[in-house]
Amino acid sequence: MEQPKMTLKGKHPLTTLYANLMDEVKVRVDCISRAVRGQTGFPGPIVRDFCYTQLRLLCELIALSCLVAHGDIPATYAKRLGKEWSADKIIDELSKLRPYFYPVPMRQSQQRINGVKGWSMEGINPMPFPKESLLDLYGKCHQHLHRGNVRKLLNSDTPIEVYTNFSEIISFAQKMNDQLSLHIIAINEEKLIFCVLRNQGDNNKVQTGFLERKSLRPSPVGSS
Repeated sequence: MEQPKMTLKGKHPLTTLYANLMDEVKVRVDCISRAVRGQTGFPGPIVRDFCYTQLRLLCELIALSCLVAHGDIPATYAKRLGKEWSADKIIDELSKLRPYFYPVPMRQSQQRINGVKGWSMEGINPMPFPKESLLDLYGKCHQHLHRGNVRKLLNSDTPIEVYTNFSEIISFAQKMNDQLSLHIIAINEEKLIFCVLRNQGDNNKVQTGFLERKSLRPSPVGSS
């Protein structure tokens, strides 16, 4: 269903940076999709390595997006966290600073309120890709991005051309996409970032903006 356009009062550096990160997320998810469909011409194991590299970078992008969204916390600018790039370390530190920092996937539906068409949003539970899944995948990618030791090589008899099972990769990419397709991320107790990964009403561009928590209740179509 086509998402309603958001009316924004000028661009804000925070939402602009957040949108740029989400745009990179979208591109990398799409590249995984093309790779597993055989559009690269690479042998199977090379496709696998490429996709796990993208999944690892996607984990880092999600973690960095959380860090950007919570720039109001002084500790996020501290020397240690401000220079951090490792997804698991960022997630661990943010968990200590603010309990609810992770993107929350939303489902939007149209309904009629007192005879007027309106929109309502509700959280998706369980989440397709919670932070625990991100941490698990981030660690899992590590084993796929190294050639291994000699013992492992001697026990392998699979030619490099033979590898066609990408079901796990497809599942991870889909869950990430579902988590971020339409989501909010809390900045503080009153303010949220709202993000549409592919806004059908705007050529599938990423769209971000601020929302007040009270605005999550149903509102008339076309209102901002």
